[in-house]
Amino acid sequence: MKLLRRLVAYVVDHPSFVTVALAVAVITHFAVAKIWIPELSPSSIFRSVTPGDLASSVASLSIGVAGVAAMVGGFAGVVVVFGLSSNDERFRQVRIKASTSLRRNWMSIITTPLAAAFGAVGAATIASATWTGAALWALEVCILLALHGALRLVVLLYELVRVVHASDEALQEDQETLEDTDDFLNA
Repeated sequence: MKLLRRLVAYVVDHPSFVTVALAVAVITHFAVAKIWIPELSPSSIFRSVTPGDLASSVASLSIGVAGVAAMVGGFAGVVVVFGLSSNDERFRQVRIKASTSLRRNWMSIITTPLAAAFGAVGAATIASATWTGAALWALEVCILLALHGALRLVVLLYELVRVVHASDEALQEDQETLEDTDDFLNA
């Protein structure tokens, strides 16, 4: 269990490791589908699509993935600005204590979905040129990158919300202490 916690902590603190692992997973998937089990190829999903409609279908799917990835990247920008712009003491402490990890994660939640969005646009272009096989492999990478960015974004947002909650609780305690002091002085 201790090893699992350390692995999770490493994965959380090193988003580039996850990005490389996803790329290796797609390369492995490609090798397995090409050499041993062709049914695992992403193109097997589109067997029922007529060859004339295949390029259009893959291009449309790619544009959809690009849109989702761009939305994740845009929302990530809002979360990063939220974390950077707060003048609250707790936010400042978190930014100082976790500066390296936060920097990696903030850059990752912006760059990973944007790479997925631009990659998906590239996949749509490749599909339009009727190279649907290559487009589907590129699209697989883009989907995984967008998913990685979205999951990392949710985790980071969750942690920022916890900081806000702790700050609100401390502010409430200070307010109650001040009210108690006022009641004592006015009695």
